[in-house]
Amino acid sequence: MARDWAPAGGGSGSEPQEDQNETRRRILEYVSRHPGVHLRGLCRELGLAMGEAQYHVGRLEKEGRISSVRRGLYRFFYPPTILGERQKDVLGMLSLDTPRELLLHLVENPNRSQAELAKATGVSQPTVSWHLKRLMELGVVQREQTAQGATYSVAGGGASVASLIRDYHPGVWERWSGRLADIFISYSEGEGGEGP
Repeated sequence: MARDWAPAGGGSGSEPQEDQNETRRRILEYVSRHPGVHLRGLCRELGLAMGEAQYHVGRLEKEGRISSVRRGLYRFFYPPTILGERQKDVLGMLSLDTPRELLLHLVENPNRSQAELAKATGVSQPTVSWHLKRLMELGVVQREQTAQGATYSVAGGGASVASLIRDYHPGVWERWSGRLADIFISYSEGEGGEGP
């Protein structure tokens, strides 16, 4: 971030140094375990006020202890040396509810239309269309035009997305474990037994 944000309740000097260090430690630990978390998610999960979180992530980023990427309305946070840009984009999208649901459904059911995705996720078709456009711009989802209409799939197959969910979103993996594990195994077997 380009500037420091003072934590809520006063300037950076109003919070004791040990409390600042503890808050930064908690943020670092959370970002390490949940790469791709966005600021509101970080505030919600750690019980931080927005101004306080902005101040501390700004300091951590200046110190090179975390990095961030802005995608649309969100800024996503990562450990400084994690993965490539595509993996960062996928992890960022997995931290948002609607894109995550769309990706999960596309991992499980590739080549789906917007109408099928809207029905599966319970989200309106215009909302699905908007999110799919963003996912395609990031290169995470691909569109194929057929005689019956457009269908969508995870670019490069779903194994890499399933692997990122398994490694970095254990709560999602747990909820979807049976279906995602089968998909992960089938992709691995299809590639000669190698992982993604």
